[in-house]
Amino acid sequence: MIIIGLVAASLAAGGVFAVVLSPPPDPCAGVTGAFRSFTIIAYSDGYNGSEYHSGPWPDVTVQRCDTAVFNVINDDTGTHGFTVTSYSNAGLELAGGNQQKLHFQASRIGQFRIYSTYCSDPTAHKFMVNGLLNVT
Repeated sequence: MIIIGLVAASLAAGGVFAVVLSPPPDPCAGVTGAFRSFTIIAYSDGYNGSEYHSGPWPDVTVQRCDTAVFNVINDDTGTHGFTVTSYSNAGLELAGGNQQKLHFQASRIGQFRIYSTYCSDPTAHKFMVNGLLNVT
C-alpha cells in the first residue's frame, strides 16, 4: 500500500519515482594486491599430509585484494576435489594423477573453509575437510 501511494503521489506531481538497486562496490576495484601461490598435494593422507596435523590444515593466509592461486596436484590414484568456500563453491574435481589451478581475487575478509567436494576414497576424504584460508 505504501509503495503504491508513493508511486501515485510521484506521478500526480509530474515526477518520476525510481528505485535503483545496484550491487555494493567492489572493495578491490582498482587495487592490485600481491600474487600468492600455494601448492596443494591431494593424497590418501589428505591435503599436504593433513592427517598428521591437528587443527585446520592446510592453513594459509592472504591479504584482502591479493590474487590467490592454488595449484592442486592429485598424487593419488582416486579422484579428489578441492574447494574454497565463497570463492569456488563448485570447486575442482581431479582424477588420479591430474592437476588443476584455482585462482581468484580475495575480496572478502574472513576465514574460509578449504575442503573436498568430491572424494572417491572415503578414508582420505575425512582429512580433506578442515583446511582454512584466512583473508586479512
